[in-house]
Amino acid sequence: MKKTNQRPVYRRIFRVSMLAVLMSLTLITGNGFGQGNRGRDRGNGNGRERSHERRNDVAVDRPNRGEGYRNNEEVNRRREYNPANAHGNRNNDWNARRRENNESRNNGWNDQRGNRQQTYGNRGGFERRNAEHRDNRYTDRRFSDQRRNMYTRDRPGYRPVYDYGRRPVYNRFDPCWKYNYLPRRNSYFYNIPSSYFSIRFGGYNYRYWDGVFYRPFNNLFTVCAPPVGIYINVLPVGYSRIYVNNYPYYYYNGTYYDQRGSNYYVVSPPVGAIVESLPDGYETVVIDGETYYVVDGAQYKPVVVENGEIWYEVIKAN
Repeated sequence: MKKTNQRPVYRRIFRVSMLAVLMSLTLITGNGFGQGNRGRDRGNGNGRERSHERRNDVAVDRPNRGEGYRNNEEVNRRREYNPANAHGNRNNDWNARRRENNESRNNGWNDQRGNRQQTYGNRGGFERRNAEHRDNRYTDRRFSDQRRNMYTRDRPGYRPVYDYGRRPVYNRFDPCWKYNYLPRRNSYFYNIPSSYFSIRFGGYNYRYWDGVFYRPFNNLFTVCAPPVGIYINVLPVGYSRIYVNNYPYYYYNGTYYDQRGSNYYVVSPPVGAIVESLPDGYETVVIDGETYYVVDGAQYKPVVVENGEIWYEVIKAN
């Protein structure tokens, strides 16, 4: 009876122990499968940890792409076209183009000028100097050229201006460099200096002041060449003494004087006389490529004197 009663108890203990073993085996097997799956996920790159690593990579690379998911090239391109620098770049480009244009224009002008001087230089004589004079007449005689267009009959001046403090300076490109401060020939004025001298000659009542002769005409005073034979008592300040065939003459502002006793008579320009400057208001004549100057009907030719200056020789009298 005792043996029969103990068998069911052993069977229960055996069943419980087997269930515990199976449960432990199940837990161990589950852990092994989980680790294997994680290992396979790592190897295949499909697990959570791999996705986490991708998110970390994205987070690390995101700042390099620029703000607002823009790449670095786009950011640099926007920086290059920054409106703050647009004006500076535009000004730099404009200044560069302007410098290039000025350089090309100056080079072209210099080449053209050099060719012209070489052309005139091959001809010899004063043709090259005449070409230089024509090129520089406006730049070197701005004031004189401006006065040439003033004091006409339609637009007379109020009163001639005498610059007594002026010191003339030689200018090879200005034939009237010594007398260009005086009133030019054939200019008109409403009034003349009140201390003038009145000289009656040839039916006209001339006015004279400081080497300049005026003739009344229609309530105006015209600067004119003095007639041959009129005389004065005192020579103007700044006159020059010249010799022609060993005979002395006195010259001032295009007028030649011959001393007879205590008076100085106006004479026709003697042929061969060489003077350093011509009066303002001269005219130019080109004959066979050479320039001549005409003053009061007399014709002058430029010549080079010993000191290298250009003077003017009378080759034809009025």
